[in-house]
Formats: sequence, structure tokens, C-alpha cells
Amino acid sequence: MAPLSILLWIKIVGTFFPVAAPLLLFPKSKIDELSGFSPSDVSLYRLYGMAVLALLVGYAGGFFQVVDGEFPIGVLAMGFVSNAGAFLIMIITGRAKKTPLSAAFFGLIAAGLVTAFLLRDVAMTPLW
Repeated sequence: MAPLSILLWIKIVGTFFPVAAPLLLFPKSKIDELSGFSPSDVSLYRLYGMAVLALLVGYAGGFFQVVDGEFPIGVLAMGFVSNAGAFLIMIITGRAKKTPLSAAFFGLIAAGLVTAFLLRDVAMTPLW
């Protein structure tokens, strides 16, 4: 498996279970408790959960492109904007201090995607 496919797999699994699934399936009261937010309408959580799920579908497509030996430039661009944007918003708003692991996750994924773009051969070379 190539390093880029590992990075994409980490992003998919590391986002589906703690973000997309709870936003789509948990009751509003539990999401409020876990997130520290409390919008008046649960549809905000559900819409965000669906948007995250759509991103994960994109990452899954990129994962299979890497497995097929194709460099997924569009997925890297999508992922960089999503993860770097989330990281910057968390820093600017101070949310990173409340949830440093989430901020680190987004920041490291963004850095990994930039690294994959700059070192395409290394990112695409299978490790085993």
C-alpha cells in the first residue's frame, strides 16, 4: 500500500466514526454535549454530517485511484482546502485550544496532502 493511500484511509476512518456518523445518527442533545455547540435546529448538524460524508466519498474515490496507480490530484486539492481550512478556522476562532486533537488531525492531514503533492513518486510507491 502506498503512503498516499494510507493517508487517505486514515482520513476516511478518522473522520467517519468521530464526525460523520455521530452528526448523522446521534440525538441532538448528545451532539451538543460532545461538540460544545448548541444550534436550535438539528438540521444544521445533519447537513454538516452529510457534507462530511460527501467529502469521504471523494476521499474513497482517491483511495481507489491510488490503488490503481493514478495520482488523485483533484482529491488532494479538495482535501487540502477542507483540512487546511478547518485547521485555520480552528486556530483563528480559538477552537483549537478547546479541541487540540481535532485541530492537529486537520493540520496533519493538510500537511500530508501537501507533502504527497510535492513528493508524488514517494507518495505513490507501495511500502510493501
